[in-house]
Amino acid sequence: MIWIVRNADTSSVFAAMRGANLWLLAVAVGMQVLGAAIMAARWRLLLEVRDVRPGFSYLFTATVSAFFFRQFLPSVVGGDAIRSVAAWRAGADPGFAALSLVADRLFGLLALILFLVVASVFMTQVAGGLPGLWAGMGLAVAVVGGGLVFLMAPGRIRLPARAPARLHRILDAMRVFAGAHRIIPSCLGLSILLQINVVTFYWVIGQALGLDVPYGAFYVIVPIAIFMMMAPFSINGIGIREVAFIYLLGIWNIERELALAFAWLEFGTILTAGLLGGAVYLLHRAPQSTAPRGDRGEGATDVT
Repeated sequence: MIWIVRNADTSSVFAAMRGANLWLLAVAVGMQVLGAAIMAARWRLLLEVRDVRPGFSYLFTATVSAFFFRQFLPSVVGGDAIRSVAAWRAGADPGFAALSLVADRLFGLLALILFLVVASVFMTQVAGGLPGLWAGMGLAVAVVGGGLVFLMAPGRIRLPARAPARLHRILDAMRVFAGAHRIIPSCLGLSILLQINVVTFYWVIGQALGLDVPYGAFYVIVPIAIFMMMAPFSINGIGIREVAFIYLLGIWNIERELALAFAWLEFGTILTAGLLGGAVYLLHRAPQSTAPRGDRGEGATDVT
């Protein structure tokens, strides 16, 4: 981060940020809230697989509250810890609460990868500017798609007869979504809608700065940047964010200073949404469970 700042004309960066369209930045903050609503709707479908039904407003509140906590946790998905606790309070056992968020994120990543593949096909300049892009996408499809198949494919996974019984129990516990194929179209549809909102959010920030980058280009830029920021090497992607956007926007001939202004405005917008999330958390702190403790034992998931 220090190296990036030292090698940039910070006066030009701040000048670009001061000239940004505030109305468009306000729209970007609103899109963060809209994204939380879509995420809550998708999460609700996943929780209902095990008859955990806390209601949309509860899940929306938990998702918005997570915006605040991700500011202090590694990667851009650190706030999921708060959502996991909220699912547990709503009646899910700890294992299922965590796995619901794993499935939730996998659906979102699958939609992002699909966008990246389609956009890369139609933007030939991308392949030249990003060596190893297709290999990386193939690996991402294998990992994300394989993860969803593992979680949701019907039947049991057969292990060798000599496999430890503990391993059998762990695998069975992780297969809580096995056979839940009816929710796949809805979850994937919501994921596509969510990622369109995410990509458009970044495009709106670009428009606020007056960047000459076509809308379709963000379907390449955003998935790659998000995958990079998910790496747990920094708090909320700080430092990684700047490197990602300087490099990716550079493919479209955006100067370093403008790319850095873009990264910092995006971070500022995320922080603003985080402050809203903090206010929501304070107003709705420690929501009561919608299911009695005694009911949690039925069909409980034990991953230990």
